[in-house]
Amino acid sequence: MVVNPVEPGFLRRMVQEVRRQLEEGVYDQVGEPGEPPPASERFSSAIASGQRPGLIAELKHASPGYQEGELRAPGPERFLQWARAGGAQAISVVPQAFRFGGSLEEFGRVAGKSSLPVLFKDFVLDPRQIRAARRCGARAVLLLARLEYEGGLSGPLASLVEEAHRAGLEAVVEVHREEDLPRALASRPDLLGVNARDLETLELDRARALRTLASARGHGIPLVGMSGIAGPEEVRAYQRAGADAVLVGTRFIEAEDPGAFLRSLRPGEHR
Repeated sequence: MVVNPVEPGFLRRMVQEVRRQLEEGVYDQVGEPGEPPPASERFSSAIASGQRPGLIAELKHASPGYQEGELRAPGPERFLQWARAGGAQAISVVPQAFRFGGSLEEFGRVAGKSSLPVLFKDFVLDPRQIRAARRCGARAVLLLARLEYEGGLSGPLASLVEEAHRAGLEAVVEVHREEDLPRALASRPDLLGVNARDLETLELDRARALRTLASARGHGIPLVGMSGIAGPEEVRAYQRAGADAVLVGTRFIEAEDPGAFLRSLRPGEHR
């Protein structure tokens, strides 16, 4: 049973847990040496193609911000069926066992079966995680801008972006507030994610996310709205604020018909 208490200090606790995993060599034990088969498309290109906004469907088995226990997450094959049925252009997988119920092995199974590019949505602190992501078949990796000044990263944020590029991955740098934008943009990310949820307190603030998205416009970097998406209304608000794509996790997984729910998020679509 995955326990999901909502408590202050969640991000700090995740950093401690990931450091333990790194010390135990968890990320060194996954994937085969050498280069995995290349995915068909870059992550940024995929979400820019087709209808707007781009849709990113996320697989996770639990969420600390979810009050009803574990999610009804399917196996890799069923998840990919749902994503394709909903018109997803890319997918995200949380490979973290602690508090999310995922695994690096599951990530590899999803990436190995997916025709869509996959985002490695872990709490990345160290280049070893980036190299593991590449071995598992990722096309992009998530990095948290706030960990550069709050502590946790093994080096400067920009150095992890560069490490991702050396590994052949794109870097999605995530921010939660406007104050983080200069640091995030200076790292030269491929995409910028704006998360409505504060990962330290787990509080959701959509208004802050909309302000942050609006402030991030005009830099030539694709913007992704993340968290707090219950339906088309939130997607429209994110899009008006400047989001090129949205990432949908809990509501997608929990929907009665996940494919229909995902399709309903685009303007003009109906359940």
